[in-house]
Amino acid sequence: MAGTVEIINLVDNTVTTRGLIAEHGLAFLVRTGERTILFDTGAGGAVVQNMLSLGLDPREITAIALSHGHDDHTGGLKKICEITGPLPVYAHPDVFTAKYRLREGEKARYIGIPWSRAELETSGAIFHLSRQPVELAGGVILTGEIRRRQAFEAISKEFRLLAGGEYLQDSLWDDQSLIITTREGPLVLLGCAHSGLISTLEHILDLTGASRIFAVIGGTHLKDAGPERLEETIKSLPRFGLQYLVACHCTGFRASASLYQALGDKFIYNEAGRAFRFAC
Repeated sequence: MAGTVEIINLVDNTVTTRGLIAEHGLAFLVRTGERTILFDTGAGGAVVQNMLSLGLDPREITAIALSHGHDDHTGGLKKICEITGPLPVYAHPDVFTAKYRLREGEKARYIGIPWSRAELETSGAIFHLSRQPVELAGGVILTGEIRRRQAFEAISKEFRLLAGGEYLQDSLWDDQSLIITTREGPLVLLGCAHSGLISTLEHILDLTGASRIFAVIGGTHLKDAGPERLEETIKSLPRFGLQYLVACHCTGFRASASLYQALGDKFIYNEAGRAFRFAC
């Protein structure tokens, strides 16, 4: 891949740009020159409206990649496919499992994809499901399953799968990230990093053979992290050589403040509508 890559944050939890809306969700448009990839689709209401407000045509999208099967990342999928017509959609096979959040003292709440696979296929989604890494365009790779390496990055027990009438722990093996090759090294787009931020970055170094990671953009799922997890995460970050960490969506205020204190100007707190361009 030669030239530049453009990454536009279409959906995030915060916004300051007039005409855009925020929602609890995440979506990025990745333009490589070879392909225009939508990475996640937000919770549903914002992705199309924000594209139009930014002067972007949803019909320029040539592929969709899903980081995992939670509704705040898949809720806009049906509407996008209805506008664009048939589109390849890349995801992990577990993306369609019956996902719930179960908190003590509360009823289980469904948080999976809002539609059945059949409904989405009728709308134009052409699913390509794989547990292995998939090259989506030159220099753009969907990671596949990410092995959990760090004990301090345990997945919340609130995330459950409904199977055989029981709510079982969801290990979220469908969690994936996007790797984009730049002149400065791998750039990583995260959905929620349910596999753990550090485990994800270690996986990407192994996958790419790189010695460092140039930048990370996306959700880190540190919003509910306890002091120990946050401390261990921040302690582990320097060995990746990050030049930028752009925190989105599920990072949370406390974790963002701690990351800013640790990283200084290398830390950016994101908002919907922000665009990034990198040489490839």
